[in-house]
Amino acid sequence: MKKLYQPIMINKLKIKNRIMMSPCGINNTVDGCMTDQDVEFYRRRAAGGVGVIVIANMQWDKVRFNPNSGAHIIDRKSLPSLKKVTDAIHSEGCVVFAQLLHQGRYATLEKFQNVQSVAPSAVPSRYSKMEMPRELTTEEIKEFVKWQAEAALNALEAGFDGIEIETNSGYLFGQFFSPLTNKRTDEYGGDIYGRTRFLVETLQAVRAAIGPDVPLTIRIGGNDFVPGSCNSDDIADICEIIDKTGLIDGISVTGGWHEASVPLVTMELPHGTYAYLGKGIKARVHVPVMMGNRMNIPKAEELVEREDVDMVVMGRPLLCDPELPNKAMAGRVDLIRPCIGCNAGCLDAGLKRLPAGCISNPETNRETKLMDENGKLPTEVKSDNPQKILAIGAGPAGMEFARVASLRGHKVTIWEKRNRTIGTTLLAATPPRRYDIRYIGQWLERMDRELGVEFVLNKTATAEDIIDAVKNEGFDRVVLACGSNAFIPGFPIEEGSHVVQAWDVLEGKAELGKEIVVIGGGATGIETAEYIGEIGTLTADELRFMMIFDAEPHDKLKYLLNHGSKKVSVVEMQPKFATDINPGGRWSIMMRVRQLGITLYKSSKVVEIKKNGVVISNEEGEHFIPADTMVIAAGAHPNNGMKDELSAAGITVDTIGDATSVGKIPDAMGAGYNLAASI
Repeated sequence: MKKLYQPIMINKLKIKNRIMMSPCGINNTVDGCMTDQDVEFYRRRAAGGVGVIVIANMQWDKVRFNPNSGAHIIDRKSLPSLKKVTDAIHSEGCVVFAQLLHQGRYATLEKFQNVQSVAPSAVPSRYSKMEMPRELTTEEIKEFVKWQAEAALNALEAGFDGIEIETNSGYLFGQFFSPLTNKRTDEYGGDIYGRTRFLVETLQAVRAAIGPDVPLTIRIGGNDFVPGSCNSDDIADICEIIDKTGLIDGISVTGGWHEASVPLVTMELPHGTYAYLGKGIKARVHVPVMMGNRMNIPKAEELVEREDVDMVVMGRPLLCDPELPNKAMAGRVDLIRPCIGCNAGCLDAGLKRLPAGCISNPETNRETKLMDENGKLPTEVKSDNPQKILAIGAGPAGMEFARVASLRGHKVTIWEKRNRTIGTTLLAATPPRRYDIRYIGQWLERMDRELGVEFVLNKTATAEDIIDAVKNEGFDRVVLACGSNAFIPGFPIEEGSHVVQAWDVLEGKAELGKEIVVIGGGATGIETAEYIGEIGTLTADELRFMMIFDAEPHDKLKYLLNHGSKKVSVVEMQPKFATDINPGGRWSIMMRVRQLGITLYKSSKVVEIKKNGVVISNEEGEHFIPADTMVIAAGAHPNNGMKDELSAAGITVDTIGDATSVGKIPDAMGAGYNLAASI
């Protein structure tokens, strides 16, 4: 058995395997208490085989707290609701830690009852919209130490097995660590020992309260990734100082601050990239080290097997697939529903204080809403009326419908006009560092085939063909999941102009010249522009070779990474670009677009396309952009023209996904799931 699946001791507590569910804000709390949805959400993750679950964002500040953003552990009020959660987790053979959190200067007036935030020093943050925090007094710091010890005792009474102190992501303790945010001249500032004093005193008080045998860990960012703040060497020094106190039983390592200058959890981050941070800390300490940050099972097995770290920490992958550990231990990694690192359903929801979800799992954090009176999800119950169903289209909507319908006992056949599945999702996965998007479709196809779904590829469906199939093959229902068609704007196009569709560019079907104008600055347009802009830049393998052999100086390599072979411009009618990309992914894409030198024309309308360029109009008047290739990325419209004809023929027909309304992957997945669950 691989080491990842073997037990480990944290203090005197035996953990059945080395997979820890990281603290995830799922945002179901009401008035500081956890809900029945929290109970079921965590019970299912515990049943999925994870070794230990950490409950996130438990608030202990008796003055500054948000009633609906993490459970309160300030007093005894929330303890009954917390006990329901811990009992449910224990019932499935899993242990659970409470994470104590204080946001410090990240706590905005809007979110924390109009009370000014506090911090080691009065240094504002762009993450909290530059609201000015108040510097904590020495007396308040002592009070904070006492409150955390009280909170830890409350956690034990609520059934928690261990305590984790959160110091990562730029929250309060991290603000004390950093010379960027800690300007104090008293005993809590100055050198590294002064800047860690608050944490050491907190750990002393918590340890005195909970006793010697209860696991006490910290979660820390291995590098702040903020200029002027703590780097990886600084953090390793801090971990060594804390380890030498003998107060802690483990260190959970993740990436940097929320305001970091590099991507930490987005899709472009390769799995396990920041594992070097955990490895570096493990070399300096004696307690077990847990490593998280964009983790998957193959990378987790590799890191633990070679003893770079002792455990791995996973959050979003377990939101996506609660059965991940069980599937991995059974040797069926291929069955694990893939987290693609998009942040659209989880992190972005959290930033809006909405219940977290997952774009590729419509059940995530909706379990109690979907369960029947027997506690079963639709995918766990057979339909009373099994049907033979023909689905048109093998994109996410059609394949998710087929998956859920098959689990419910229906027999599904899918016709797909292409020679492959996944639909236009493949196009979304083509731009640089967006490859992981295709994992959703690949997983759906694997699941469908395992469930006996029949795929007929290269089959263009006409209404006549469908009517004949219903008559001759006995289909009871037809589901149109045939996606959308590209929208063609009505502006004048001079004869002989080289105009292509963005979809054709992303499929490799279009020839491109040297100067390109992309018309449309939404997600498709911006990502197509990025794709074109990267043509001719250094590849990862080329860069690695050149760095290993010092072929060029760093500045020259940076230049070659950011300058390709094409000159690209984007024209967008709206004042902002890519507003349909979720915020958790948009910022890094726009950063890369600017790095590549792509020219952006906002609030601009195309007047005419000519053979040698594009005429646009904006508040500055008309402007001509020279170009030899014009790429249309102006959106799409539903492809549902057959519905009325099929209905008129007496066929039961439904439309889902883009065939109903052009949307995003979660819209398609949700539509497929909901329809199948209703049949």
